[in-house]
Amino acid sequence: MKKIISLLFILIFIISISGCEKEQKSTAVSNVETVKVAFDDSPSESGIILADKLGFFAKQGIKIEYVKFNSGADELSAMASNQVDVSRGIINAGLFNAWNSGIDIKLVADGGHNIPGKGYFQIALKKGLGQKVKDFKDLKGLRIAIASTGSINELFVQKALEKGGLTDKDITFVVVDSFPDMLTAVANGSADAAMEIEPLITKGVEENILEWWKDPDEYIKGEEISVLMYSPNFSKNKDLGNRFMIAYLQGVRAYNDAFITGNKDQDKIISILTKYTFVNTPETFKKMKPPGLDPNGHVLKQGVLNDLNWYMSKGMVKKAPDVNKFVDDSYVENALKILGQYKSP
Repeated sequence: MKKIISLLFILIFIISISGCEKEQKSTAVSNVETVKVAFDDSPSESGIILADKLGFFAKQGIKIEYVKFNSGADELSAMASNQVDVSRGIINAGLFNAWNSGIDIKLVADGGHNIPGKGYFQIALKKGLGQKVKDFKDLKGLRIAIASTGSINELFVQKALEKGGLTDKDITFVVVDSFPDMLTAVANGSADAAMEIEPLITKGVEENILEWWKDPDEYIKGEEISVLMYSPNFSKNKDLGNRFMIAYLQGVRAYNDAFITGNKDQDKIISILTKYTFVNTPETFKKMKPPGLDPNGHVLKQGVLNDLNWYMSKGMVKKAPDVNKFVDDSYVENALKILGQYKSP
């Protein structure tokens, strides 16, 4: 009888443990939260892509839903209205004006910057012009293709002009709203230079359309080309925002390990990125100048201030927001407490 009772207790214990395990598993699944991320297929998205495909988001209980937009304006509108939670985009006048109107978008991490000596976003000249355009003052009279006016594209060119004592009246802007189409514009003689992005500069050089010019550090040092942003509602969910940042920085660090500070798991990383960015060949990834993504995540505040001052000087932003409130370092700081400072492999 005692044996039977003992067996019954054991059976009840096993059943209860099994039930607990099922409950825990279902709880884990139900706790997975979907984060809507505005996405384009540029290499600067590498941090988000790798955090997703290497499983870092999953470990934080996050599932990514990618949302694509036809324009930056549409993307900003979706962020402002909380239709998407996270975005990586350029700092334009519309962003400052949205903040000034009470839309509490937060700039939370670096989303792309030029690495000194390896600028991935810069002015490139038409093949053969380098012999004539040796200094900034030699830009006078050129037709320069840019993706848009009143944006970072124009800002970069303006800063180069200032170095040569010139203004935008000394050159002609040719607006080409697609970076790939800039190669066509230069090739067919519609433009003499382009404010172009990698890997299209490398492609243009290889096809004898473009040639490299001055490194952007010579005319606009420390510029924040793009930033990671949280929407107003998402930034209020501190726990989820912190978990997202931890995973994001892990993805950024995998990118840095492979391309910036070493070549750790480079073939594996490239095989992922060639599937999810417009850079679809391993050879191009290895040859191009890579976007800089800070493995410690910090937004370049001085770059944000430089942008603000320029937009205000052009009358595109009327009121200066408090950059210390606009830029929220708390998510990065929390992630660094957990991950520690980045160490190269």
